[in-house]
Amino acid sequence: MDQTVGLYVHIPFCQRVCPYCDFAVEPARESTLGGQGSADWRELEEDYVTDLLRELTLRAPDFSGRQLASLYFGGGTPSLFRPESLARIREKALELFPPTGPDFEITLEVNPSTLERERLSAFKSEAQVNRLSMGVQSFDDSLLKALGRAHRAEEIHASIEAARGAGFGNLSLDLMFAALHQTSAMFDSDLERALAYQPEHLSTYELVIEAGTPFGRAAERGRLKAYPEDGAADLLEQMTTRLEASGYRRYELTNHALPGFEAVHNRRYWQRAPVLGIGVGAHSTDPSSTDHPHGRRQSNPRDRGRWSQALRSEGSPGRASESLSLEQAISEACFLSLRTEEGLCALNFEDEFGRSPRHFFSESIDRLVEGDLLVEGADGRLTLSVSGRRLADRVMSEFILSGV
Repeated sequence: MDQTVGLYVHIPFCQRVCPYCDFAVEPARESTLGGQGSADWRELEEDYVTDLLRELTLRAPDFSGRQLASLYFGGGTPSLFRPESLARIREKALELFPPTGPDFEITLEVNPSTLERERLSAFKSEAQVNRLSMGVQSFDDSLLKALGRAHRAEEIHASIEAARGAGFGNLSLDLMFAALHQTSAMFDSDLERALAYQPEHLSTYELVIEAGTPFGRAAERGRLKAYPEDGAADLLEQMTTRLEASGYRRYELTNHALPGFEAVHNRRYWQRAPVLGIGVGAHSTDPSSTDHPHGRRQSNPRDRGRWSQALRSEGSPGRASESLSLEQAISEACFLSLRTEEGLCALNFEDEFGRSPRHFFSESIDRLVEGDLLVEGADGRLTLSVSGRRLADRVMSEFILSGV
C-alpha cells in the first residue's frame, strides 16, 4: 500500500493571464499597487505564503504517517515568488512529512522571462528545486502572439540556456498542439527546436477552448474555431513518432521522457496516489479511510479572498469535499491507468476491488479488442492500441460505471 504523499502548492499570480486559461489565476500587477518590486507585492507574497503554511499545517493530519515523494510548485507563475518564500514552504513540508530520499522530486513551473532567469540559481540553492517545468508552448512567434503569451522565442532560448547554466539536469518543456493556426510543419519545427536542447521531459497539451475565457467567448461569437479532431490526432501521432525516434518514451498519452526522468508527481494522479493540494483552487486526492473507503477529493475555493478569510477565521479553507463511490473509484482506476504505457493491471485491480475488470466491463473489453482499440494481455492487462490512442476519449467512455 502506498505510504507516500505528493504536495501540490498553487500560486495563482501571473504577469499576464492567457486568454485560454481556465485555472485559478489572477494578474499580479492588478493585485498590487506597483507590481512585483513594490512593498505591496512583497506584503501580498508574505501574506499568501503565511496562509499556505497555515493550510499545510491544518491538512497534514489527513495524510499523517506518510513520506513526501514529491513537491510541485504550480500556478499561475510560482516563480514570481522569491526563492526564500518557496524554501519556507519546503521546510514546513519536510517538518510534517519525512522525505522518501535526499533527492526527492521538487518541481517549479517557470515561464521564459528575464525576472525568472535571474532567480534560477537561487531557486536551486535556496529552495532546492531540482526539476523545472518551463511553459514554452511554442517557438513560433506568430503562434505565441496569437495565444496571448508574454514571451517570444528569443526568451525561450535564453531561459533554457540559463536553466542549464544554473545546473538544472532535469528540465521539462511544455508544448501546445492543435492550437489556432498551427500547422503540421509548425509543430514539427517546435519539436525540432525543443529536441535541440535535449530536455529530459516533454509535456504536450492540446489547446482546449474553455467556456468563460476570452477564447471561449470568442468561440461563442463565431470568431474562433476549435481545431479539427482528426488534425489534433494527427499531430499527436506525429509527435510520438518524432519523440520515440529521439529516444523518448511515451509513458502517458501526452507525456514523453528520457528513461528515468518520468515525472514523479504527475504520475501520482494517473496512479490515484494521495496528493495534498494547498492554495487557491487547489485539489487534493485524500487517501482511503474508514469514513471514505474509496478515498476522497477535496477542492479549495478559487477566490483568494474567500480562501484566505476562511483559513483565518474558521481554521479551514472552505473546501468542497466529495467521498468517492465504489463506481467512481472503479471507473477512475480504469480510465486513468489506460492513459499510461503500463495500462490497467488486472491483478492490481482485483486486489483493490475484489473482482477483475472483465467482471464489470466484459462486453466493452470484447468490443474494444475486436475493434483494435484495446490490447488484452494473457494476464488480463489492458493497454491502448495505436488506434486506441487516437480515439482515447471514446475508449475511456466505455469504462464509466453507472452502478455496480
